Amino acid sequence: MRRARARRGRLRRRAKAYEDGADIYANVHRSPRAFWLSGRRRGVNDVLSAILLIAITIVLMVFVYFIRLPLTPSPPSVSYQAVTGATKPVWGDPTDCRPNERTLPYNWEYYLANGTSNATNKARYNLYMNWWWTECENGTNGTYNDMNVTEIQIAHISTPIPLADVEFQFICLNTTPKYTETTFVEGPLNAMEWVPGSNQSLAADAPTLGKCATASPNGNGANSVYYNRLGYFDPVDYNLSVLSPAQTLIIYVHTPDSVLEAPNPLYDSSYWNQPDEDDYHGAPPWCFTVPGACTINLIDTEYHPGVVLTSIPLYIL
Repeated sequence: MRRARARRGRLRRRAKAYEDGADIYANVHRSPRAFWLSGRRRGVNDVLSAILLIAITIVLMVFVYFIRLPLTPSPPSVSYQAVTGATKPVWGDPTDCRPNERTLPYNWEYYLANGTSNATNKARYNLYMNWWWTECENGTNGTYNDMNVTEIQIAHISTPIPLADVEFQFICLNTTPKYTETTFVEGPLNAMEWVPGSNQSLAADAPTLGKCATASPNGNGANSVYYNRLGYFDPVDYNLSVLSPAQTLIIYVHTPDSVLEAPNPLYDSSYWNQPDEDDYHGAPPWCFTVPGACTINLIDTEYHPGVVLTSIPLYIL
């Protein structure tokens, strides 16, 4: 009986110890061989787990490689530098041109100052007119008035961009007397190309002037609607088909004293050598003095919608 009670007591104590997390049997009665076999099994399990983890990683990497989504490329960008203080001929306006001095050896007053009241003066006038039509109205050999310009030179392009994809946009904003935003010129950049000294003829689809806020040149003057009254794009080399460093936007700056009327035989002599204010040359002066008034955007039209390559506020130029 006593043995049975002792045995039941040992079983109760062992059960209580098991419930308390102390495996008395394992720690007291397990043999050294049992400990070695248990450690070996744990080592094998660790190796198998590591191999399985590596295999899963490799499978996931291969899976991701073959189903990888194409990354959206960064939009292209363009940087520029501005050069001020230069002058350029107002090549697009024959009313600001006179025949070359080598063609007419005498000063322009010799031909026009006395009017056409007698045969001698009329002959002089006709001679001047003939050369004016040849060299100014229908040619590029005349002497054009110079005007102040700002040159915007392309400095860096992040990725090659076809010229045919680049849009030129000139936005004007005026807040007085009311908020007015207009597009002064908008068109393909390569349609505004001109290399100084080349023919001045414009393509049929050449961009034309619209309104610059409250300034509207449309209908004032024979060629006032052409973009070349504002400026032009100098591609440096006609063979370049992509936007390239050194290519330059020429923007005329029409301050009141920047250009005088040439001795144009179509105008009365009282207009000669007066400030040229009738042709809307260049950007209005307030573009350069009022923050946010005028902005040039170059847009890559290959994207939908177009991506602005660079935005140039005229106020900072």
